[in-house]
Amino acid sequence: MKTAWASIAMAVFAATSAWAGVDAMKNFQQPQKGTPAVLTFGGEGGREFMLDGKPFQIRSAEIHPQRVPREYWRHRIQTAKAMGLNTIAFYVFWNQIEQPDGSWDFSGRNDIAAFIDLCQEEGMWVLFRPGPYVCGEWDLGGLPTYLIKDDVTPLRNTKNPQFMEAQTRYLEKMAEIAIPRISKNGGPILMIQLENEYGSYKSPHDELAYIEWLKNFWEQKGAGPFYLSEGSSPHHLRFVPKGVAVGLDPADRPADMRNALRIAPGVPVFSSETYPGWLRHWGEGNWTPTRKTLDSVRWYMKDGVSFNLFVYHGGTNFGLTAGANSNEQGGKFQPDLTSYDYGSPVGENGNLTKEYFEYRDIILGALPGYETIPVPQTPPTMEIAPFRPEPVADFHALLPNSVSGSFETPPTLESLGQNQGIGIYTATIPAGPATTLTCNVHDYGLVYVGENYVGTVDRSKGQSSIQLPARDKAQQLKIVVDTFGHVNFCSYMGKDRKGLIGKVMLGGTEVKDWSVMLMPLTEVPVPARKTGHVRNSEKGCLYRAEIELSTPQDTFLDMNGWQKGYVWVNGHLLGRYWHIGPQERLYCPAEFLKPGKNTVEVLDLHMVTDAPPPISGKIERNMEVKKKTESLNNQWD
Repeated sequence: MKTAWASIAMAVFAATSAWAGVDAMKNFQQPQKGTPAVLTFGGEGGREFMLDGKPFQIRSAEIHPQRVPREYWRHRIQTAKAMGLNTIAFYVFWNQIEQPDGSWDFSGRNDIAAFIDLCQEEGMWVLFRPGPYVCGEWDLGGLPTYLIKDDVTPLRNTKNPQFMEAQTRYLEKMAEIAIPRISKNGGPILMIQLENEYGSYKSPHDELAYIEWLKNFWEQKGAGPFYLSEGSSPHHLRFVPKGVAVGLDPADRPADMRNALRIAPGVPVFSSETYPGWLRHWGEGNWTPTRKTLDSVRWYMKDGVSFNLFVYHGGTNFGLTAGANSNEQGGKFQPDLTSYDYGSPVGENGNLTKEYFEYRDIILGALPGYETIPVPQTPPTMEIAPFRPEPVADFHALLPNSVSGSFETPPTLESLGQNQGIGIYTATIPAGPATTLTCNVHDYGLVYVGENYVGTVDRSKGQSSIQLPARDKAQQLKIVVDTFGHVNFCSYMGKDRKGLIGKVMLGGTEVKDWSVMLMPLTEVPVPARKTGHVRNSEKGCLYRAEIELSTPQDTFLDMNGWQKGYVWVNGHLLGRYWHIGPQERLYCPAEFLKPGKNTVEVLDLHMVTDAPPPISGKIERNMEVKKKTESLNNQWD
């Protein structure tokens, strides 16, 4: 039964979107390799998408191939087609493709060209979202961290030569992939998105010239048409160039659509990000679907309005790819989970939720004559019997033998060429009474005086000081800084550097002369010295287990009982775990496993026991809702 609110909204939508309608939903045209198809803006007032001269409704599923095991790409695309969708939208994460040495990696999950071709094989169009900035709850919004190596780095701006040169180099790579695959050249790409939510950046460097530069770049390559994704207010839409379609993030309220219609004449307006769920941070509640989005999809299917479900299938922030949120001053730091489930209709391992079938019924019910395909089966998952890893080396034994120079004030990890991971900062402090140490830790620090553990400083809790005990002689101060992903939204992202930031004060005296040891975690740390026993109260240990598997399938490693750290399986970094939840299980796809012996390695920053909790493999991830967290769904006002 529809709510009264939804019924009113439908009526308003009908009045404000009369250019769309059932004709758009009757166009079932699919991409045919080598056969050109032209998307234009037409109809009454230029408000309608036209495909080869006929009204066309974009019904899109957002799937990020770099978050999905490659062997499951086709499965995820097929589930979207079985729902009645006709398009796949996806971000490209620049910092996953350009490597620290300047080379480009288009293998595995980074093979963007293969993903686009697969969409076409499955009869699906593509909305291509290359950024260069994409947000996406991804580390630094997809931008490489060498761009913030220096103290002053205006991002997303034509006045920064370093940024523009790097961006151009990246976009040239994107153009090599995209231009042969745009629809007028016989490929599946209907539109290219110019940048992402630039109107909400709130930076003194905002400029229309930046978006115009991006538009000109792609036009010179022969691409078009284009769209921008933004909020619906005049403030958010102030950087939309003429002739560029407007995608709203989201269009789920009548006022959103009316605002955009007034501000952007002569182009289609659609919902470029309609949210079936919402992101989650560490310490929040678990993933939950957003039920009101079902009503939004009813509107779209009634009036022929184009839309994109963001995210239709979220996948996983493997490795160190998860981002973070903060306010404009860098406070209220909120790191994102390893899982990117999002409350999506297709879950992290490709499982189909009850909401999947509800969306499918709504969409297919409005498409008489549409040729459906069967709903594909979810890839199987397996249980793994509990196993107990054994200690390999305490944290002290993992410390590198070399240090990265000597510094008057602590350097950031980026300035030393490291993205995230761990930095071990040491300095000498004098004898003295119990004193407050003030330090800006990005993002989580374990503090030691000598070999004795003092406590933690946690940025996500707003902590910036800790009480040090009295010292009868000079002692080594050591701060083990563990990082989360860089802030991926708002102008503070250009300032979010990792490690110890700025001056460290002991009472009223600055602590100087620092040394830094680096632990990038791109690979499993290797002991640099003999293990021995844990020294006094020092925290942290590397553990290892070997398990035998006959027929590997997807599984979720249950880290319940462990504290905070990282898990590798056969050298693949699954991501972070943290006992504060809500995520307790890490997705391990079958492609990371092999028949026979498999190695599981865990670096726990707090665990020191010789008998850690057992780990087991579960057939699904934990979804219990221990606390409620609101789904904000980009309600901009």
